[in-house]
Amino acid sequence: MRLTLTTGILLIGCLILVATTIADNQTGKNDFIGTWTDANYTFTIVQEGTDIVLTGIPFDEESFFPMKLTGMESDNKTRLVTYKNMTGTMEIEMSEDQMELSGIQTFDPVNPFDTPFTVDYNSTRNGTEVQTDAVWSGEWIVDNMVMTLTQTGEAISGFFNVVNEPESKVYVKGFVSDDGRNISLNWTFAEYVNFTLSDDGMHLIDEACMNGEGKEGYLCLNLQKQVQE
Repeated sequence: MRLTLTTGILLIGCLILVATTIADNQTGKNDFIGTWTDANYTFTIVQEGTDIVLTGIPFDEESFFPMKLTGMESDNKTRLVTYKNMTGTMEIEMSEDQMELSGIQTFDPVNPFDTPFTVDYNSTRNGTEVQTDAVWSGEWIVDNMVMTLTQTGEAISGFFNVVNEPESKVYVKGFVSDDGRNISLNWTFAEYVNFTLSDDGMHLIDEACMNGEGKEGYLCLNLQKQVQE
């Protein structure tokens, strides 16, 4: 009887250990899954196969754009390493004095069935020199951004970036209209956005903005998990 009782106690202990291990694994696996918010966005985080997908919808759709990040969790489940790839178009017209540009910029939606997000685009030529055979070439300034264009015949290529952050570039490519007054561009921007999970599992902290050291023009994403009641 004593042997049977001891065996039963050991069996119960093993079952408790297995159940605890499974629960811990499930908790760890779902640490990132759910709804998160910050000052400007609501993010839905789901798992698709081996990928963690973050879809962000802004509270103010006139000032911020939807975004989608795809990545994976670290081995110890304390970090998310994600990749943001954004695309869109630009339709721009040049003023008659060839000193200003105006038009619209669209952001491709995170859901293909949604309407593209659109903002006005306006900029001023940096300097007064205009190349006769490449009038679009040069630097174009808007707020703290500069767009550098190169025209070769009817082809346009270039990039724009924050003035003080030349290494972070949005690349553009397109063509000039037949009358030379307009250009149509496709743009693309890609960067890594990595997060650290707080000890209590309730905050995802944008590592580029830790200690208040966010770069100029960089949108910090510091997310708080929303608990379902």
